[in-house]
Amino acid sequence: MRLGYLTHVTGDDPARAYRETVELAVCAEELGYDSFWVAQHHDGHLGGRLPSPLVLLAAVAERTRLIRLGTATVVLPLEEPRRLAEDATVLDALAGGRLEFGIGAGADADAARRFGRRHDDRHADTVAALDILLELLPAGLAEQRMWWATSSSVDAAADRGLGVLSGKPAGPGSDVVPDLARYWTYARGLARVALSRPLPAGHSPGRIIDDLLADPALPWAGELIVQAQPSTVSADVHRETMQRFARYVRPFLGVAGPAHPAPVPQAPEPDEEIAPLLRPRPVVRSHR
Repeated sequence: MRLGYLTHVTGDDPARAYRETVELAVCAEELGYDSFWVAQHHDGHLGGRLPSPLVLLAAVAERTRLIRLGTATVVLPLEEPRRLAEDATVLDALAGGRLEFGIGAGADADAARRFGRRHDDRHADTVAALDILLELLPAGLAEQRMWWATSSSVDAAADRGLGVLSGKPAGPGSDVVPDLARYWTYARGLARVALSRPLPAGHSPGRIIDDLLADPALPWAGELIVQAQPSTVSADVHRETMQRFARYVRPFLGVAGPAHPAPVPQAPEPDEEIAPLLRPRPVVRSHR
């Protein structure tokens, strides 16, 4: 299983938020994360300051070498697919084939109205734009690194050979596990599932480990994408969250590898103390 980190790029000063996001991506690569994802928001929806994720990821590409760069997600019904395909192709070339291109229908009805689109038509509009996009993108990107953020269109994703980005909780009454099982059954080509999960503020690594290992959707995923919650936390909190997860949680999850070597951990200074809540308690992983 691979490990990614997601940020919604928030803050009162967009320029500062963009600079800090580039630095967070550099930090994620140094910590051995396999991918770094940014969310698209228009007009500050939910505190997000990034309407143009491909532009920001081009800046990230210049500061990184190996970490994969993901959009989670581009709101496809609000985009012109031909122009979007051109921008994505340029970014992928600059990044050396590292773009992980996540798209979705979007949930911001006000943005749809401002763009002159009908929010109720977003799912049909997504399918129509996606089919155009897939025809225009380079084959390697279209067939291997396209993702659909969806809780209701796993069949369409399976039919088109797209990976599935799933952030839907898998608690009692959830249909996420049956949906992922159906996707795995019918996916054209290699089935790809990336599971997005929050890391709530104040939760100890031990609790996070227990919650993740008890998540019935986790065995269906090939990638775990984590994000600090609430999404509006500062860059310092993002950095600390990335460090804690990589150091304390990742080994307990059996996450293979990073795609690139992580730095050799440095021994703590003599006067450095690790807070007790950061020490994960032993967890026995159940056989699945």
